[in-house]
Amino acid sequence: MVFRRQKSAIYLKKLLGVSGIGPKSALAIIAAGDPVPLISAIEAEDDVYLTKFPSVGKKTARQIILDLKGKLADVAADQITVQKATKDISDGLPPALEEAVLALEALGYSTRELKKVLPKLEKEVLTSNDYIKLALQLMTK
Repeated sequence: MVFRRQKSAIYLKKLLGVSGIGPKSALAIIAAGDPVPLISAIEAEDDVYLTKFPSVGKKTARQIILDLKGKLADVAADQITVQKATKDISDGLPPALEEAVLALEALGYSTRELKKVLPKLEKEVLTSNDYIKLALQLMTK
């Protein structure tokens, strides 16, 4: 129980450091229970999950992601990597498209950016190089 309180204190301190999050909002987020879904949402840039908390709008959710991505994962790393592995963006894609998505991720494109263009890419049957070119064209529009 003491260990869990220490983790909660760490999360609370980090949340209070986010611009737009006050003590009341931070406590409401911590009180939601298990921190693993919260950390997973931050790491996956899932602002929709974060807006479910009281007084957290889209802007505040994006600020939480911006400020805390990569900073909370070390506290519960073993549990988060399991969840991330089950929600990989490239799961179930054709091999050429999967290779293109992995290449774009390696180039630094976020999962959020790739999710926006993925439905359009899935409609096509192309080589990996052509998928990458098309994705870059779609993301620059």
